[in-house]
Amino acid sequence: MKRRTWVCGTLLVCALAVTGCATVQKVLPTAAWHQARVRNEGYSLLYQLLSQDSDVAKILIIKHADSPVADVIKEIASTCGQAKKELDLFHEKDRHLSFEMANLPEFEQKTRAAIQSTVTKQLLFSSGKTFENRLLLTQVESMNYAAHLAKVLHEQEDNANRKDFLATLSERCTTLHDKAINLLK
Repeated sequence: MKRRTWVCGTLLVCALAVTGCATVQKVLPTAAWHQARVRNEGYSLLYQLLSQDSDVAKILIIKHADSPVADVIKEIASTCGQAKKELDLFHEKDRHLSFEMANLPEFEQKTRAAIQSTVTKQLLFSSGKTFENRLLLTQVESMNYAAHLAKVLHEQEDNANRKDFLATLSERCTTLHDKAINLLK
């Protein structure tokens, strides 16, 4: 009887161990899963930035900027809008590509929201050259960040079409960054 209890107990422990190992194996991330998660976090940041910057020219509806500044702002908005549409097409073709994984710490999210609120107020309550310079400075920072996001994503991307897109986007954002810088001189 003792032997039978011992054998049943041993079989139960083995069964639990095997089941537990299978469960742990499903829960623990693999290298591929980790790489996809990191990639999607990068795409999420890029998508969010492109979404915001695709609307940047809307401020020109209520605020005036000289033609060279307005033209660059419109070009940035157009470029970001087109890039956002391209990312949407990539997502339609590959549902594993996600734009909802920014995973920023709550403190970082609150800090970014505070900065955005302050900058919005500064833009709305300024005019003339002060407004233009502030607007250009926001886009200098934004295009620099977008260029580097696209560059780092490019280095991690396996898909040839997305890789080409990211290289082109990085170059385009760098060009727009430089145009905005030149207008500040």
